[in-house]
Amino acid sequence: MIAMHGTIVNGSFEKSFDLEVGSEIVGVVGANGTGKTSLLRTIAGLHCLSSGELTINNEISDSPAHGIFVKPESRHIGMVFQVHSLFPFLSAIENVAFPLISRGQSRGNAKKRAGEYLEQFGVSNVSSQLAKTLSGGQSQRVAIARALIGNPQAVLLDEPLSAIDEESRSVVRATIRERLLALGVSALIVSHDIEDVRQMCTRIENYTR
Repeated sequence: MIAMHGTIVNGSFEKSFDLEVGSEIVGVVGANGTGKTSLLRTIAGLHCLSSGELTINNEISDSPAHGIFVKPESRHIGMVFQVHSLFPFLSAIENVAFPLISRGQSRGNAKKRAGEYLEQFGVSNVSSQLAKTLSGGQSQRVAIARALIGNPQAVLLDEPLSAIDEESRSVVRATIRERLLALGVSALIVSHDIEDVRQMCTRIENYTR
């Protein structure tokens, strides 16, 4: 459960949000400049609320009035932003396995599960390649797999299919939706492609200025 009732101020940008997301996949749409990415970054802990309160699974993550701010690494959120941020000198499979290894799983078990996720997203053929050698579409699929593998408390995806070719798009959409529904957590997907949102999400929020 994600509940955010508050205001984000970033430079000249200011916007208030009133959002509640249960165990569902919510698509966030709207024109450029309406704060969609800022919303995700605030939930992830990469930006602070200026006022109001953010709770994740009924625990306060951000409340300026009470001096509470939980660091991003403690929020246990699976994230994919427009810059995929893979570790460039790790292989694809090592990138996907990283969240599991960092939480204490053995390297062998983590890599086995990571291989299964790479297979689901159609990139098992690049599992041993360094992240810096992957194409944009391959990198995006690896980043999605990494975001979903560690049983996150919530998932945030910003334009997750922007680098995926049309031929593969429907399969990746279906895989994302299937994995998110299986996780049963709150998920937010920002996309300019309304068809992506319709195919992956269970609810749509339209933000205007």
